Amino acid sequence: MLPVLFALLSAAGAWMAWRRNPLYSTRSALRILIYVVLSIAAVIALIIGTVNLVINRSPVVAGVAMGAVIIFGALALIFIIQSVSTPKEAKLATVLPPSAKLVHVHRQKVYKWAKAFAITVAILGVLAIVIPGNAVFAVYALGSIVLLLGAILLPVGYFTSLGFDRSLTIMMLNPWVHWQYPAEEWKQWVEVQAARVKATPSKFILKRDWRKFILPFSIIAGGVYIFSPGTLMMKTLYILGCIGLISGLVALSARQGRHAPETVRAALLKVTPEAYFGRDGLYCNGAYNTWVGISVYLKSASLDQNPPRSLYFLFEKYVPNPYGGSTSMPIHQVVPIPAGAESDLALLQKELTARCPKLRIALT
Repeated sequence: MLPVLFALLSAAGAWMAWRRNPLYSTRSALRILIYVVLSIAAVIALIIGTVNLVINRSPVVAGVAMGAVIIFGALALIFIIQSVSTPKEAKLATVLPPSAKLVHVHRQKVYKWAKAFAITVAILGVLAIVIPGNAVFAVYALGSIVLLLGAILLPVGYFTSLGFDRSLTIMMLNPWVHWQYPAEEWKQWVEVQAARVKATPSKFILKRDWRKFILPFSIIAGGVYIFSPGTLMMKTLYILGCIGLISGLVALSARQGRHAPETVRAALLKVTPEAYFGRDGLYCNGAYNTWVGISVYLKSASLDQNPPRSLYFLFEKYVPNPYGGSTSMPIHQVVPIPAGAESDLALLQKELTARCPKLRIALT
């Protein structure tokens, strides 16, 4: 049933993201639903067939066969759902000319996750060797989950990132507009961005907001004391552990917020000082955002008259949430207009209006 769970979560996330997208239509939603139902039925039939085939085989053969079917079924469902839930208007251009050199902007993140996965597997392998007795079965169980998730999520992440890298490469080869910034001008822009982040009010201040934790901590404590088994001491230690973990995460988040200007400054100084505008999206400040993607899409574009004069793009990103309703977050992308580039604004206005005819585009 694991492939079905992955499929349902992927389908729900894709549909909820598509429902908010400006290109949404009832016809497309029905089309996605039909493909999802047929795909899930096919995978269930494959699982049933595999079970009937290996039911009289050795546990090793049965386990390997079922593991392979689960991984194959989950990958097939995810890729099918991604394909059918992406409308024609939102499909990225991915066909590269033979001589093109592919960028690695998005796959670099997958490489880091793959490295973390390999380290985790290595640590679990060492623990499986050194831990004596029946306790080692806990390591086996955890290792099985890690291997299964890695076998599914890493290929999905890699091929999804490969598509974005191909799209970005094509856009760099044939952009609507390409802006390059002198080093001194870019340094000034970096300082402006860092100053804006520093001026943004903090969302959480301990001295001001600590009372907000009284109710959730009280609910945790009451639930553990009333419903959980164990001694009073064990319950108390568990509650203190939960409160400590939550408090630590909050403190870490607050610390990162205090250092946000330095983080932004360091990140912008590492990227190439340039901006690309093209058919699929915008690449600037080290970030690539698509105009009409499924999970990230443009909401509006306008001029920002604050010095230095810039273009302001508001994107919306859908964040999957299997435990509740859909969650979206705004992405604010501000692109400084380099000296002498005012003549490019009319071209951007024309191309972006044609690409996103239902949105408010005001770049001139």
